[in-house]
Amino acid sequence: MKKLVLGIMILALLVGCSQAGQKPTPTATPGATTKKTSGSGASAQGYVTPIRRADLAFRSGGRVVEVLVKEGDAVKAGQPLVKLQDTELKAALALAQADLKGLQKGARAEEIAQAEANLKVAQAQVESAQAELAKLQAGVLAAQVAAVQADVARSAAELKVAQDGYDALVLGPGHGVQDDVGAPGRGLGQYEENKRARLAALKASYDAAQRRLTEARANVGDTTQSAQAGVDIATAQRDATQARLNLIKVGTTPQQIEAAKARVAQMQASLDEAVLLAPLDGTVAELDIQAGESASPGVRVASLADLTQWQVETDDLSEVDVVGVQPGADVSVTVDALPGVTLKGKVTSITPRSAVKRGDVTYTVKVAIVEPDSRLKWGMTAFVEMRDK
Repeated sequence: MKKLVLGIMILALLVGCSQAGQKPTPTATPGATTKKTSGSGASAQGYVTPIRRADLAFRSGGRVVEVLVKEGDAVKAGQPLVKLQDTELKAALALAQADLKGLQKGARAEEIAQAEANLKVAQAQVESAQAELAKLQAGVLAAQVAAVQADVARSAAELKVAQDGYDALVLGPGHGVQDDVGAPGRGLGQYEENKRARLAALKASYDAAQRRLTEARANVGDTTQSAQAGVDIATAQRDATQARLNLIKVGTTPQQIEAAKARVAQMQASLDEAVLLAPLDGTVAELDIQAGESASPGVRVASLADLTQWQVETDDLSEVDVVGVQPGADVSVTVDALPGVTLKGKVTSITPRSAVKRGDVTYTVKVAIVEPDSRLKWGMTAFVEMRDK
């Protein structure tokens, strides 16, 4: 009996030692995760967005005259949404079209005749200006200056004779020939006043002649320069008129017509761009402009989306997880706003280039929802469980 008890004790001791050499099995602690990996794929978080959507803006700015839709309206591709003021654009298009039409018609006989008549008038103006300049250069101005100089000399001589006579009358012998009124000192009376008045008149005449001479000399250079400028202007006008006649006679070239057509196309494009058109069938999701406001070039005024086709965009798939996912892979989609609902989807694209977010290398994945729920909304939070194709 003692041997049996001793054997049991030894066996118990051996079992206890064996258990003491093993590590205890850990107990799983429940916790929330947004992404996990497995050998066959990965899961990630993203947001529900329309597959087809567009932010709309005007290429050129302008004042809004009419907003034709409101948020929530269903529209068709090509439907006008917003209009800008287009009065000036229409006028520019009409002018370009008129120029093109004139070039395509070509020159008419009456246009050539009118251009030739204009050239004759321009040539006559050149000849007249040249004649005037030649007259001045031939000495007409010099003759005019000489005539004024003669007036100055004559006035100076008359003034000297009058001054000498007056001095002799008033100052006595030794200052000129004595007048017949007798010796100085006697009462001169009216005779002296007449002499003095005549002397003053001759002095004024002499001063006026001197001013005319100064002006004539100054005008010689100015008049010649003005005449030369008149010749230059008339010649330039004649040459331009001749060039115009040459163009009319040659007729319109193909290059001119093509350039005119390009201007018409440009003006038409600018006019078309004054109306914002829907690029796709969809719903006006956002509208940021009103009539009377100014639209700036390139600044979004509306957002449009097809709300019948949805996808999930996720950008938190790591470099470790992305290798297990390929385009075309089946996906299970759950949405926080739709508890208990699992939607089917397929991976449509994976960005070739990574982005670093919070220190992690990640890739953006787009998942198309195959059978979307009618309750889906733009921006809802979604979780996708991706599997290899």
